[in-house]
Amino acid sequence: MAESAVSQVATRLAGLLSQEFWLLYGVRDEVEWMERELRRIKCFLKDADAKGKRDERVKNWVNDVIQVAYQAEDAIDTFLLKVGQSHGWLSRIKYWFKPSALVARHNVGVEIGKIKERLNEIKASREAYGVQNLSEDGDASNLISIIRRLHFSSQYSDDADIVGLFNDQKILLERLIDHQQQRLCVISIVGIGGLGKTTLAQKLYRDNAVSNNFGKRIWVTISQENSLMGLLRKLLEEVRVVEKEKLEKMTENDLIDMLNDSLRTQRFLIVLDDIWREDVWNQMQRSFPDVNNGSRVLITTRFLNVAKGADPRSTPYELPLLNDDESMKLLLKKAFPYQDAEANCASELLDIGRRLMHKCGGLPLALVVLGGLLSIKDKTPVVWRRVLETMDWAAEGRQCQEILALSYEDLPYHMKSCFLYLGAYPEDYKITGNVLIRQWIAEGFIPQEERKAMEDTGEAILEELIQRSLIHVNMRKNNGSVKKCGVHDLLLDFARSTSKKNGFLTVCSTDNDLPTSWALSRRVAFHNINDTMINAIPTMHGLRTLMVFNYCRDPIVSLIFRFELLRVLDLLDLDFHKRLLKKIKHMIHLHYLRIKGAIYSGIPSSIGNLQFLEAINLQCTEIPLTLWTIKTLRHVQLQRCYPPQSFELRNLLTLDSVTFGSHKTINWRFPNLRKLKVWISKEHHGAMLNHLLSELPYIISLSILADECSIDINTKDFAFHNRLLSLTLSGFLPKGDTISEFPTCLTKLELYRSGLKHDPMPKLERLQHLVNLKFFGCVYLGETMVCSAGGFPRLETLLITFHGNGTKSFFWGQLALLNLEEWRVERGAMPKLTFLKLASCPKLKMLPNLQYVTSLQALMLTHMPEEFMVRLEKETGEDWCKIQHVPKLNIELVDR
Repeated sequence: MAESAVSQVATRLAGLLSQEFWLLYGVRDEVEWMERELRRIKCFLKDADAKGKRDERVKNWVNDVIQVAYQAEDAIDTFLLKVGQSHGWLSRIKYWFKPSALVARHNVGVEIGKIKERLNEIKASREAYGVQNLSEDGDASNLISIIRRLHFSSQYSDDADIVGLFNDQKILLERLIDHQQQRLCVISIVGIGGLGKTTLAQKLYRDNAVSNNFGKRIWVTISQENSLMGLLRKLLEEVRVVEKEKLEKMTENDLIDMLNDSLRTQRFLIVLDDIWREDVWNQMQRSFPDVNNGSRVLITTRFLNVAKGADPRSTPYELPLLNDDESMKLLLKKAFPYQDAEANCASELLDIGRRLMHKCGGLPLALVVLGGLLSIKDKTPVVWRRVLETMDWAAEGRQCQEILALSYEDLPYHMKSCFLYLGAYPEDYKITGNVLIRQWIAEGFIPQEERKAMEDTGEAILEELIQRSLIHVNMRKNNGSVKKCGVHDLLLDFARSTSKKNGFLTVCSTDNDLPTSWALSRRVAFHNINDTMINAIPTMHGLRTLMVFNYCRDPIVSLIFRFELLRVLDLLDLDFHKRLLKKIKHMIHLHYLRIKGAIYSGIPSSIGNLQFLEAINLQCTEIPLTLWTIKTLRHVQLQRCYPPQSFELRNLLTLDSVTFGSHKTINWRFPNLRKLKVWISKEHHGAMLNHLLSELPYIISLSILADECSIDINTKDFAFHNRLLSLTLSGFLPKGDTISEFPTCLTKLELYRSGLKHDPMPKLERLQHLVNLKFFGCVYLGETMVCSAGGFPRLETLLITFHGNGTKSFFWGQLALLNLEEWRVERGAMPKLTFLKLASCPKLKMLPNLQYVTSLQALMLTHMPEEFMVRLEKETGEDWCKIQHVPKLNIELVDR
């Protein structure tokens, strides 16, 4: 941890030294000296970290090094805060003759003098303690190998290597769908942390027999951090659509009454994952009506008393530990993710593997984390024996903690910070992969590799943590990158406890989490914060990161003003406050700014002061021109903003979303852009769009949205974009009313309101890599559509539905395929299709021959003609044979 902290500060200082001369005018020599000294000290920290586990003096020495590094960073950042308000070379020259400039230079000089004294003391202590110089080459080579492994890691299966749960699943499945037992039963899965309770519950929840038996299924994760009102709101949001404002005003009894009324009309399954206390169940059980229709509640818990109290008439299912055979199988699956371990593993290696397996005590989490560690090690007896000898196996009952610690310590120092950062997120939170990587970059965790974007390095690190089983994937994008990920609660606890010890991160989720030691923390994350907690928060001058979840009230704004050195400000569920953005101009060190709340008035022009800003995400349309002067911008996410007619941002990778507005011509230069979402509102914008696209060779994701006009585009113009994976076109009207070509590498294609006169399927089915295809609105106006044999070889998801807000009335703007009467799907077409949604095709007479699409797992039909639906009636319908093989059917009859 110390190595990471010192490296980040040294890199930060080096970055400042490489920038404009004026920035460090008068203190450049001192900053150069501090940067050199910190880099020298860093070479000793690997040895010091190891010795600090046995020697308290060395441990304290390491903490002193961290604090002096932070002191150096604070001194320079405070100095920059005083001088960074001046823009333009003339104003900067004038500034240095002002008394305030002399005071700022004097103060930073005094502070640097103190830092020099501390560094000299640290050097003397190091020599006395015998701390050795170990080069950093090991970590550098590790990082390079991680980046090179990205190609293989992205192919690694994210499906949990489930071993030993088959019989458990079978037993519990019978209890869930026992038709002899019609009362509302609570079925409990009980076991210690890391045993696989949630994994088993997920398998049951997704089981086809379960989805077909229950009309409504709801999954709610309880955890220790959730309030009763928050849980009830989560439940209600899953059951029915309720306006957010109305939901916030509802009392506890209101929520319970509405839940009861909504649930009693159908058989339901509700999963309450990870209940810790009996009172939580006692409070929530009033929400679940018992109308003797076979509904079930499935809970997972670590505590037998919770399970017994939930339903005294239902025997809790106590999940056992894995036996030796199951344990060995799971360990080897994780250690050898790409091959048959038992067939390719030498007998000596297997013997060591068995010894490692026994140390895990049959606990699945310990096995998968240890296996993940072994997966990135050389498969030799020497290396595996070293792992076996490294751990303190004598620690009775702490095997899992020892394995987590070993896996953490094995990480290169850059990755240690990336892992600990996960502790900022609430328990069971679904973390967005792109957001996490951008936060890592803003924090300075991701090193800049030559000719490589930091986002790519961050993605490689994320994949490495996944392969090591320190992170799990919830969902991937069509291109294979991580969309959502999460952390097991035991790993989360480990990250938070480790972070708290060295001041890396403090998490506050209750009124009891407000120690005075917060003043030393560099990062703070608030979960479920309230006004009482805000008033108790001490001043934290060195705070660099503030993350707030689930809070939307005014006092947080005044709190933020105290932290002028922030690099990351992430406010989720925060209502907009004008005062905040007026004051934010003083936070010149911000690299990452996200406010997830509606902003109804414009952002002040002082946003241009944030000259280090890399990522901005605001729900606002009125953006001042000064934003586009920030050359460091990498990711801009706004709401249909209007950039100037001419600007250049060479670092920009994401631009979402912009409009050409009233400009007749544009001169926008962002040559490295990867994601673009653009709105056009006038016919002449087509030429501007073609010109813009011709200068975007690295574009990966492109959305073009027409507003009250059509996009007249020849799709051949896209052909040279050989990196384009995701394409969305709204109001797309191709020349000649037919599709010519799309980039062959596309994995996702969405079309809105295209009005095509010729069947698009013959062209689209040639896209060999297409995984996701969506038609919204009147994409095609013809009467016949054909998917031929061999077409769409990789397509998994197909949506043909209306374009609108989901209301049940029919009108042209909401219809899907207005004139379609016949849709033919030949045998051999779409061999990998798993999900099909078909809606709002008023003239379609019958479903195509889907019985040949044996891969289909889920079919959703809604807003279809009555005669169409009659043909699909179970057992008696003429077309029932076409869909009877589909495990999950959702056929909605709608009154029209």
